[in-house]
Amino acid sequence: MEHLFWLEPGRIAGRSGPNKDPWTTDELQQAGIRTVLSLNDADGVDASELAEAGICHHHVALPGEIPPRQHDLDTCLLRLPQALARLNASLSQGERVLIHCRSGKDRTGMLMAYLLMVRQGLAPRDAMAKVRQVRPIAFSADGWEALTLSVLERLAPHH
Repeated sequence: MEHLFWLEPGRIAGRSGPNKDPWTTDELQQAGIRTVLSLNDADGVDASELAEAGICHHHVALPGEIPPRQHDLDTCLLRLPQALARLNASLSQGERVLIHCRSGKDRTGMLMAYLLMVRQGLAPRDAMAKVRQVRPIAFSADGWEALTLSVLERLAPHH
């Protein structure tokens, strides 16, 4: 599937959203995707078409302002754990999940780094670095690296 990258091969994928780079339900099925999580406004996602194809769709909107606004930190602190909770059932069943926002880099990267912290016990900076290994443009929008680090440090287990 075009534009797809794997955080955990065969388990957790990321991609730009269909409002930027269109996809088809067939492409998702061929990639083995069973769950799609939209972190933007889900523009371009046909939830009923996904459901007909047996693909579960979740939607947890993270703010997408560039640069982030002051209150975006609180929104991310609230919604990242919600997004993770939506994925936990699929991940525990060994299903392939796809995480996307518009460009698949800042909001998607933030959730992916959070997943690495929770699933692999990585520190925030290490989790961000691992995301950048598979998605070099992650956290590249103005202000998003700092926002992501602030959010992840506050969500880290030692807090």
